[in-house]
Order: sequence, then structure tokens, then C-alpha cells
Amino acid sequence: MVNPYDDVTDAELSVLEVLWERPDGAPVREIVIAIYGRHEHSLHGGVKSFLDRLMEKGYVEVDKSGFAHQFRATMARQEFVGRHLKRLAESHFGGSLAPLMLSLLDQTKLSRRDRAAIEKVIEKISDEEQKP
Repeated sequence: MVNPYDDVTDAELSVLEVLWERPDGAPVREIVIAIYGRHEHSLHGGVKSFLDRLMEKGYVEVDKSGFAHQFRATMARQEFVGRHLKRLAESHFGGSLAPLMLSLLDQTKLSRRDRAAIEKVIEKISDEEQKP
């Protein structure tokens, strides 16, 4: 089970970003090239270390059945971000999401598309609350 309280470094997050773009998984070499634009032994070792740490934290799994091991993220980006936002709300806003959302909205200029998406979510929540 993934512990949402384990911190993920920026370097580890870079690896997760690559894996989220490749839901079927990727070998270390492909991840290295996606991050650095080239493959070198030292870069390969570094990315492998990041993958090992992410596996320890439960964010990555490996399929060793083929010649090149395939690494995959164990959760979708949206779930990962959601867990971290929930953690932020718990640590800074007493667990309340409204102040977190309002703080974020105060700092951001929303596009029409983003406003429409937020309105749709609020409408869905309102509709669910009205159901018996």
C-alpha cells in the first residue's frame, strides 16, 4: 500500500512523469532518454536508484519477465496529486479542502475551460447531495 506521507523528490517526480506518459511501462534506458535526451551509464545508474526508491515507497512496480525490465507507476497522476493535496489540507488547513482550494484559486488566473470544469464538479456535487 502506498503511504501518501512519503515524500517524493523532484528527481523521483521526473521519473513518475515519464511513467505516467507510458502506462504500459518503460525500461530504464527509455526513462533516461526521456528525462535527459541521451543515455549514459552514470545517468542510467541514477535513474535506476530513483526507481528503486520509488519502488520502496510503493509508487513504482517492475515486471521482470522480459529481457529489459518494465517499470510502471502504481497509481495514476490524478490519484497521486489528490493524495498530496489531501495531505496539504490536513497539515495546513485542519483537513478542510475549502481553504486550500480558495488559496489556490486566489493565486491562479483560471481559463474559461478551467472555470467550466470547476463549475461542472460543483454541479455534480450539488446534484449528489440532493439525491435521497
